[in-house]
Amino acid sequence: MDSKFEKIYDTYYDSVYRYIFVSVKDKWNAEDIISNVFIKVYENIEKLRSVEESKNWIFRVAHNCIIDFYRKKGKVIPIDEFIGEGKEEKGFDNIIIQEEFNEVKEILKSFPERTRNMIYLRFYSGLKFKEIAEVLSIPESTVKTTINRAIKKVRKSYEESIGGDAYEK
Repeated sequence: MDSKFEKIYDTYYDSVYRYIFVSVKDKWNAEDIISNVFIKVYENIEKLRSVEESKNWIFRVAHNCIIDFYRKKGKVIPIDEFIGEGKEEKGFDNIIIQEEFNEVKEILKSFPERTRNMIYLRFYSGLKFKEIAEVLSIPESTVKTTINRAIKKVRKSYEESIGGDAYEK
């Protein structure tokens, strides 16, 4: 049993932590939440068949723990907490990249929370469309359509903000 838990912990800790941290934007709260997630994993380890098959369930638990966190805080829908501040700037190239990324973050802020959640699960946590659908309890086709439309909107808005084609730069 402990061996299976250790494998699950080692396999998923980093990606689950990234998802949680992006959602709450606070190291201490993220660490509290991830502790709760892995306590639930440990308590239910006998129900999990394999390390690979537990991925979606673990992200669902993390998602629910984040929702619980905001409910306890008295804030049901997080808005700005999903978007990082990104204040670390080192060197000229990183400053330019940071400035461009800030524009993308501003575009993401305009998206509904559900769309941002899908984007974070896809690009921060590396989940597949099917896995995102299972975590959020929605059809896979909805996830694909929403993410593709969001990417097109980001690309279009970003191109408009820089005054040209993003791929020319």
